[in-house]
Amino acid sequence: MTLQELRKRPHWSFSSLNSLLNICSLQWYFQKIAKLVPTHTSVNLVAGSVYHRTLDQVFMARKLAVPFSLEEAQEMITQDWRRSSAEENILYGKLDADGVEKQGRGLIKVAYETIDDTEKVIEVGEVFCVPIVHQGKFLSKPLVGEFDLVVEKEGKPLVIDWKTAATRWAKTKAEKSLQATAYSMAYQQKYGINPAVRFDVAVKNKTPVFESHLTTRTPASWELLGALAAKAESIVKNELFYPSLESFACNGCAFQSACKEWGGAVVCAKAA
Repeated sequence: MTLQELRKRPHWSFSSLNSLLNICSLQWYFQKIAKLVPTHTSVNLVAGSVYHRTLDQVFMARKLAVPFSLEEAQEMITQDWRRSSAEENILYGKLDADGVEKQGRGLIKVAYETIDDTEKVIEVGEVFCVPIVHQGKFLSKPLVGEFDLVVEKEGKPLVIDWKTAATRWAKTKAEKSLQATAYSMAYQQKYGINPAVRFDVAVKNKTPVFESHLTTRTPASWELLGALAAKAESIVKNELFYPSLESFACNGCAFQSACKEWGGAVVCAKAA
């Protein structure tokens, strides 16, 4: 089944769990339960999707041993961005559309130039659907997602997730990542192997830079994920949704008006 097909059934994803538990449960409610129409789309979301689709093609070409030059990759991200930005109601930040296009070309360049030729591409965009276990029982909804890239490195599988970021990652960010926990658990359930997980991050400096963050997980980490997912199901069942006023996602949130109506003028005052 495709990722789109799997998403039609009740499920958890890393992004959904992270949004509910760590970002803003009320924003999650507006999007997932109330299904409100967002007032706009974040430029980071659109540009990030374009970046991912371009790397998909770069690494699929590598898997199939088909030539795919940096110039072709940059032209692809340019054309994809122009199409995507024309179709979206985008909220821009410091950069306008031309600036985002130029930045995207730089991010692809730095990612392309740091590809490790010793890593054998196993899969690109591999979909998964696995059960979540808590206290020895399956939760009602499985974990659904997609590995951006799986390679073989030194004879072992390595799950890679592509990121873009405004600033360099903290050294402990990968170690604390719930996404790494989810992906290692999913791969273990599919193949019986506990892989390392690496985040390949293109940083949006004036001159883009590229950094990699490698991390591993243990079965105890998967137990924690199960406990968090169970807590998330309890939050939804009991409708324990509230605004996270200190969240980085508050500024620029596409549901600010609904947030203001939910809690009065004090909540999400930026919507005024």
